[in-house]
Amino acid sequence: MNENEKKPFYRRNWFWITILSIIIVVSATTYIANYSYYKDEADQANVDQRKDQSERKQAEKNPSLVAKYNSIKTGKNGYSRKVITNLLGNPTETQIMDKKGKEITATWNKTDNNNQVMIQITFFKNIAKSKSIQGLNIDRENSLTLADFNKLKNGDNYNRVISVLGDPDDYSDINGIRTLTYVSDLSEADPSQNASIDIKLSDNKIVAKSQVNLK
Repeated sequence: MNENEKKPFYRRNWFWITILSIIIVVSATTYIANYSYYKDEADQANVDQRKDQSERKQAEKNPSLVAKYNSIKTGKNGYSRKVITNLLGNPTETQIMDKKGKEITATWNKTDNNNQVMIQITFFKNIAKSKSIQGLNIDRENSLTLADFNKLKNGDNYNRVISVLGDPDDYSDINGIRTLTYVSDLSEADPSQNASIDIKLSDNKIVAKSQVNLK
């Protein structure tokens, strides 16, 4: 029996060459996989960033206050206070909501189609956290009806809501939930006719709806 045959397998050259080869293959595979993943993530981030910038520029040029409001993103990818100021102008007033001054609510009083409209946006560390717009006072050609309300189902998207009910009187976006509020024009002439609809959407789909006094 020669010297090589007496050596344990873990002291033989072929064993360590095999181990080294496995390490190289695994390392290379992991690197390629990680590179591909992060490259895809970076590419998608660049696409999202370009899309976001395009939407901002379009909103800045659009004279519609509702279009500007709808373009504002809130939450994790929310617009900065500076971006929103460029879009809406300086706020009419601001209110500090916490002792450290990290949370601020800004209010814009605007005129839209001769209506006094109020936009409120809450910022946390200068990033939009929630938003609402009130006072649009949409002139409806038709009254709100129970039949129209029943046309909408959970899972329907935002465009479906607008196609059935038209533009809402109030919007609010809080913690990823958008609430659309519709108020009957009849309530202006007769307060007893206070018919209204609330539609809640998450990820652009209806998750809840409610109505008062619809016929």
